[in-house]
Amino acid sequence: MDAVLLNIVGEVPMVTKVWAIGCVALSLLASTHTIDPTKTLYNFDLVFKKGQYERIIYSLFDYGEFNWTSVLNIFMSVNQLTVLENSFPQKRRYCWMILMLLAGIIAMSGVEQPISSLGVILHENLVYYQMRKNEGEMNLRILGGLNISPLLIPLYMNAVLLFVYKGSWLQVAMNVVPAHVLYYLDDVVTKLYGVDLCQTPYDYVVGRYF
Repeated sequence: MDAVLLNIVGEVPMVTKVWAIGCVALSLLASTHTIDPTKTLYNFDLVFKKGQYERIIYSLFDYGEFNWTSVLNIFMSVNQLTVLENSFPQKRRYCWMILMLLAGIIAMSGVEQPISSLGVILHENLVYYQMRKNEGEMNLRILGGLNISPLLIPLYMNAVLLFVYKGSWLQVAMNVVPAHVLYYLDDVVTKLYGVDLCQTPYDYVVGRYF
């Protein structure tokens, strides 16, 4: 396990590294009951009606108790998010897109309680966005040399969540809809109309007034 933890803090870009360290730290604190594990559970009403805003932060780093399963999940997520973060030339744009995705997830959670933590749902959205953005480069080759779209993977996983685990349509939609909207705004609208709707406030102000 030490080797895995060292790999997490090794050659990993800053945003992903901070998130990974936060996940490991929260898992340790929750496992030792330094933090009440129930405090890591996100609920829209508790956050915005009771003022328990710390639940958003906890839920962003919540990957369960500290064990081999949680460490493996974090390690796999780090590998995926490292590729995505490195594809952005500007860290502030990457962070701004994360904030937009999180805002969309939280807005949807006001209607339906999420099945997973905010961190897990955010990761699912980031992976889906990456697959949409680079679909042609990420095609999977199966027997016979037939290429299949990587988007079949989240489609299958969400179908299992919907039909096997009996999640609601909205709970399943939280895993893909924010990322799909973001991809449309970032890629499709930009190519069709030459308008960057995902521009950070900083870049907008600098480009507009300086």
